[in-house]
Amino acid sequence: MAGPVNTPPEESVAAQVHQRLRLALMRSRFRPGEKLKLRNLAEEMGVSSMPVRAALSRLVSEGALEQLDRRSVRVPILSDARLREVVELRMDLEGKAASRAAERATPSEIEAIEAIHAEMSGDRISGRMEAMMVANERFHRALWSMAEMPVLYRIIEGLWLQCGPLSAGLKEVRFLHQPEEHPHHEVIRALRQHDGALARLAIQRDISVYADALLRRLPAINAARPKLDIA
Repeated sequence: MAGPVNTPPEESVAAQVHQRLRLALMRSRFRPGEKLKLRNLAEEMGVSSMPVRAALSRLVSEGALEQLDRRSVRVPILSDARLREVVELRMDLEGKAASRAAERATPSEIEAIEAIHAEMSGDRISGRMEAMMVANERFHRALWSMAEMPVLYRIIEGLWLQCGPLSAGLKEVRFLHQPEEHPHHEVIRALRQHDGALARLAIQRDISVYADALLRRLPAINAARPKLDIA
């Protein structure tokens, strides 16, 4: 009987680098139009250039980055039409995930997602905008996970990769919702009631308000072309 197949070390490192860069893109560390240089990223992460090159190639194939030359890539600059398409897909697919999550959610999962939203609200009130955005991402991820649809999860994550860099432009927008009116409250209520239709509408309203703010600020966000910053 054959023994287990071991993953080559370089593939494992490349997978870790890929995941780190995915999170960085989703959490708005990099801005639209920002150039990412292979050597700089390798030095920052303390790895050789090979796993970074492999990770960047994967992100280019996923549409999260654009290839510029052999040594560098950049974060795409989304047009109004492209952003609207991504938002439309997010509303459809995250609505489906929320509806399925409401059918399956357990009491412990609901308590966990409620705690994430409470953490997010605390960060927002305290002005910790980057921490708030990370907590918001965790809230959405928790909701996708409850749906127990791994293929759908990965598709939605890919859409977040494309619009994540734009979200940095919303850090100055302190309140997209009044705290007591945040759609997350309605999502949580839908989960407790196992109401799939309500969960779908609530998460779609959340995405819609976020998208409206992004679309209003899109020209200014795209015009602010940052220099390379991997610190």
